[in-house]
Amino acid sequence: MGRIQSSVGLVTGVQIESTVDQLMALNAIPRDRLQSRITAMQSEQTALTELMTQVVALQLTSDRLGQASLYTSTNVASSDSKVLSARSTGSPRTGSYSFVPVRLAQSQQQASSLLASSDQKVSAGEVVIHTGGFLDNSIALDQLGGGQGVSRGSIRITDRSGAAQTIDLRFAQTANDVVEAINSNDQLNVVASLEGDHFVLKDVSGSTTGELSVSEVGGGRTASDLGLAGISTNSNSANGSSVIALSSTTALRGLRDGRGLEFPQTGTALKFDLQDGSSVNYESALTTDKASLGQLIDEINAAGAGKITAKIAADGKSLAIEDLTTGSGTFAISSPSGTLASQLGLDKASTGGVISGDQLIAGLSDTLLSSLGGGQGIGPLGQVTITDRSGSSATLDLSNAKTLNDVIGAINASSVGVKAQLNRTKTGIEIVDNTGSTANQLSIVNADATDSASKLKIEATIDGSRIDSGSLGKQFVHRNTQLKDWNQGSGLSLGSFELTDSAGVRSALNLNTLKPTTIGEVVDAINALSIGIEARFNEAGDGLLLVDTAGGEGTLSVADVGSGKAARQLGIAGSGTTKTIDDVSTQVLDGSRTIRIETTAETTVAELTEKFNALADSPLNASLLNVGSESGVRLLLNSNQAGGRGRVAIGGDIGLTFSETTKAQDALIAFGASDQGGGILISSSSNTFKGVVEDVELTIASTANSPVTVTISKNQEGISKQVNTFVEQYNKLRTKYEQVTAFDSASNSVGVLFGKSAALRVDIGYGRFLSGNHRGAGPINSLSQIGVRLNDQGKLEFDQTKFEAALEADPSAVQEFFSAENTGFSAKAKTLADSLAGVDTGALLNSSNSLQAKIEQNGKRIESMNVRLDKQRERLLKQFYAMEAAVAKLQQNQTALNQLQIIPPLGSSS
Repeated sequence: MGRIQSSVGLVTGVQIESTVDQLMALNAIPRDRLQSRITAMQSEQTALTELMTQVVALQLTSDRLGQASLYTSTNVASSDSKVLSARSTGSPRTGSYSFVPVRLAQSQQQASSLLASSDQKVSAGEVVIHTGGFLDNSIALDQLGGGQGVSRGSIRITDRSGAAQTIDLRFAQTANDVVEAINSNDQLNVVASLEGDHFVLKDVSGSTTGELSVSEVGGGRTASDLGLAGISTNSNSANGSSVIALSSTTALRGLRDGRGLEFPQTGTALKFDLQDGSSVNYESALTTDKASLGQLIDEINAAGAGKITAKIAADGKSLAIEDLTTGSGTFAISSPSGTLASQLGLDKASTGGVISGDQLIAGLSDTLLSSLGGGQGIGPLGQVTITDRSGSSATLDLSNAKTLNDVIGAINASSVGVKAQLNRTKTGIEIVDNTGSTANQLSIVNADATDSASKLKIEATIDGSRIDSGSLGKQFVHRNTQLKDWNQGSGLSLGSFELTDSAGVRSALNLNTLKPTTIGEVVDAINALSIGIEARFNEAGDGLLLVDTAGGEGTLSVADVGSGKAARQLGIAGSGTTKTIDDVSTQVLDGSRTIRIETTAETTVAELTEKFNALADSPLNASLLNVGSESGVRLLLNSNQAGGRGRVAIGGDIGLTFSETTKAQDALIAFGASDQGGGILISSSSNTFKGVVEDVELTIASTANSPVTVTISKNQEGISKQVNTFVEQYNKLRTKYEQVTAFDSASNSVGVLFGKSAALRVDIGYGRFLSGNHRGAGPINSLSQIGVRLNDQGKLEFDQTKFEAALEADPSAVQEFFSAENTGFSAKAKTLADSLAGVDTGALLNSSNSLQAKIEQNGKRIESMNVRLDKQRERLLKQFYAMEAAVAKLQQNQTALNQLQIIPPLGSSS
């Protein structure tokens, strides 16, 4: 059993622990002195770190002064940001730009005919959603006059009653816009229309006293550019002059209704077999998206070397190639590689040594017959016989028709009581009987072996009064279709997808690696795979078609890889279906962009709405509009894509008709517009315009009649702010330096870095650097020249007025002073900062590291001392406790002796 030990001696009364503590305090004096030294070094190290932080922060501000982007940065400001806002997206050039926000972008909305309720059933059939192939698009005014465009201003039209109106065409973008502007003026009895390559004006005033006339306004030339100048007639109708024709500046991408031309990647694009027996081979590196018709003509003529000459034909709508040689040979043009000759219509017999090509452009709002039938054309037309419902009949000759309007015009010029026009979806035509009779059937039949009525899809004999062709298949997906415009402008995700032919052979296509820009490049990439699948364009001209050529027992299939979406967006993801191609039954995947929804006699309007919304990558969304508890509902269809690219048309045979409640239209701004002229019109599918001014993004919030000015100026304020930031940061460094190196004579106290060499290097280094000269950085060689100087307290002062004056006088000199490589202020400031706070040679960092080493060394010594002191304390305590025990024993012995003294000796009497 151990003894109870107390901090106070029970025998001696000595304060043991207190005494030991006092003894240990004396022994610990060397350790405590060492700890005090560590604390002082840590304070010094903290001060050094604070100085380094300030030096590094100062270096960052001086680095910014050395960056060229600081001197090229600009301010972008709008005079009315509530109407049109502007922001920089890069480094725009200085300048001032005037814009008129003409029109906001709109998403298309369509509403169905009135329905009793959402439970009403539709007819069995299909809904057809057309996303392209529209036949009513009109030409942009910029393309008129052989690409010279129209000087947009105002024209004055006077009808035959004498009423005159000024028509503002400053912001007309297309030929249709001109027509709408004229026809919307209810003070003028004139109806405008488009016919072929010219405008037509018809007076409907009923008066015969005056003349129908057109004149310029304010000395402009708008009427002249529109082919309407000089009209002054007693007739009720006036035709303008032709305003559309090919020219050397015509872009190849605009030919053939926007399909452009397809050049072979290698080999001979055109071969000319000449009358003298020789031949000329033409190879080209032109691309349809960048080249002009003039470049094509020049290249052909250069290849011909005087043997052939290519030019725009006299009709202004086609090319003509003349063989300049003589001989008994036959002049012929072919395409050994590709189909360029047939695209230009040059693969035909010559007449008098000249081959005239096919028409390459249509009218102001027209379509070439060669663009129909999915881009294959509908072939040569001949005769059709039309019988109206009154029994009147006529046989029409359509053999000279080159465009769809030629066909419509020929029908409308006939003696029968019908009218030809574009159908409701604007993808085909319809023939409407207007006799009012029901005595006979409306009949359209082929009148010769050309099967023209069949080709136009109007061959029918019906009891009704309307024959609709349905879609005539105007091609809108072709080799030159840009992937950025795919899916109504949503673009194509460049992912990977895997293809498997019917023989089980697989291959993958990585569009991320290929980075194609056109759908034609995707087709070529698929066809380059070692697999039994051929990619081509479908017969409808509205998508891709994959045809299995392996002839295996398996299934043709395509699937996206990972999170890719490309195959799905191309419409080719899934498994093949059987179709007869070239009289052979095979598997195909048809990526048609025309969407079809099947219905049954039991499909309700609510269920149809769900079918619309369940479509993958749908161009629209559907909802029901309740128009009143007793009135019923309407099915609303809203485009998912803003602007004109989001246009869709709804066809089908389920008993529903749709009318457009909001037109799909692009936003429009006019650059450089004034009261007299519309300047340059620029469109965007959204209200944001990118690239109109380089590195500037414009956004319109509302329309306006007056111009909004966007000003781009040099950001001198930004440079001044950066210099001021440098000054402020240095002064923070200086304040910190003064704190850590202070000396107070009254209290005889000093800062933790007083007299330290590393701190003194900061003072001396920056003092010399900021007050000294900097040669080799242009005409400016000191801070004082640009308004920055050290005051008598060692801090910087900034004269912003003097600086900005120097910047205005010679901005390049200021930039060179700060940013010249090696010799500029920024480069030298970095060198100085590195010498003070750099990783390898920084004086402050080296001092801090040296202190750290000493702190760690002294810390180890203290640990050793603590071990030794702990042992000393234990020994002292043991000695005191042993002393206590010895004293206690002595006391016990003394007590025993005392007891022996009081006991009598043996035998003695008490």
